[in-house]
Amino acid sequence: MADNLLMRQANGTLTKTRSTELASGAHIPHQIVRSLANKFVDAFAGPLSEQWDITSSGSTAAVSGGLLTISSGVVAGSYIELLSKDTFTLPFRVMAGVANTRHAANHQIIELVSVDPETGIPDGKNSASIDIGGAASMTATQMKYAVQNGGLTPLESAAVTITTTATSAVLEIEPFEDEAWFHSRIIDSTAGRAASFVRHQSLPDPNALYKIRIRSMNHALWKNPTNAISGTGGAIRLTVTAHAYTTGAVVWVEALNGVLNGTAEVRGNYTITVIDANTIELDGTTFAGAYTTGSGRTALASVPTAVTMTMPFINVQDYEELKAEITGGRGQTAAGQGLGVTVIGTLATHPVTVTSGAITATSADNIFWNESVASLAAGATLTGTARDTAVAVATAHRYAKFNAMVLSNEPGTLGIDVSLDNVTWRRLKSVVVAANVAEILSVPVMARYHRSLFTSSGAAATTTFMLNSSYTAS
Repeated sequence: MADNLLMRQANGTLTKTRSTELASGAHIPHQIVRSLANKFVDAFAGPLSEQWDITSSGSTAAVSGGLLTISSGVVAGSYIELLSKDTFTLPFRVMAGVANTRHAANHQIIELVSVDPETGIPDGKNSASIDIGGAASMTATQMKYAVQNGGLTPLESAAVTITTTATSAVLEIEPFEDEAWFHSRIIDSTAGRAASFVRHQSLPDPNALYKIRIRSMNHALWKNPTNAISGTGGAIRLTVTAHAYTTGAVVWVEALNGVLNGTAEVRGNYTITVIDANTIELDGTTFAGAYTTGSGRTALASVPTAVTMTMPFINVQDYEELKAEITGGRGQTAAGQGLGVTVIGTLATHPVTVTSGAITATSADNIFWNESVASLAAGATLTGTARDTAVAVATAHRYAKFNAMVLSNEPGTLGIDVSLDNVTWRRLKSVVVAANVAEILSVPVMARYHRSLFTSSGAAATTTFMLNSSYTAS
């Protein structure tokens, strides 16, 4: 009989799989074709601990009525981090509804972070993030975005303009193998994305396993170290040019690749001793390892006014490439064992050319031009630019019609000329046009070159005029 089995996917998550039980007691899983590897939604209707692991010191997170509220508190160095229990693989999209208040001494970050596939603990090596805290920008219509690969310092953007987060907006992170996108839009709106930004450098490793992290930190802007060595008594000594820190201050350190505190990761708040204007030591630490040039960042613990970040939802669409097995016939020019493909549509919408067994599909493009909107003198003729199908006689092409459109407050004649060589032109079609009446003229594409023209028969120059032309696939 059929049954549901819990099976572990490649990304470590458990999924129910339909199966058939044999007489021996063994189960044969049913084959399922998927487009999503994992689906994750939190509308904050239940306890946070169901879907998140929470680490905090001083800052808090609470759920009420389908709304997550993260409160910074007013203590320097306070923080809270929510780390998803589910894991994801590239490509996927993170979408979150967010509203927040801001203070210069606070970061509010939504990010994806790579994790150790065995422990599920972030490894500090790869990330993509959005920071809408005041330490990134005090302006509610700005954010910073960043990407990280290989444990180096995250490559952070300048402040960029987005949909305001003073009220709920939607922010998206969409990492692919070849680029990472960051979007913003108005929540629950028919409008599309209001702003999009892309990174091609320092992209997160496409083979890594990821979790989603939400965090709030009472710290000032990031500064990037340039070196880490063993200092006084073996303490970790960082070179942070013009740091402006003072002895006894608390500094957050992360992404310090290659360096350990004994056997522990260097991440979190550390009390510091200032050596000079460019050098600090992390009190109570023991330097181990070897610093990787270009890694690490620090932020001074600072006191904000109480700020909040609220989220009505966060979800993840974890795309999965569809796979099919081809048992033979690969590399053949003749039909063999392969995947059947049905080509649908007509030549007007989906042109198909078959040559020696190969099928080439050409997209059905439409294109238009504005020839002129300038005033046309009484009795004058405006001849549009010659338009070229860019194909020779007896060659397949994508266009079915050439079209001309005119709107004029003076009467006249709209025409279409054709040519085989862009030298000798012949009138193919014309129509009389009344004043203030839009007219459209079309001819089948039976020559390489086409142009539109309009001759005014009015007694005065036009004050309203537009001549357009286009190629269309139907």
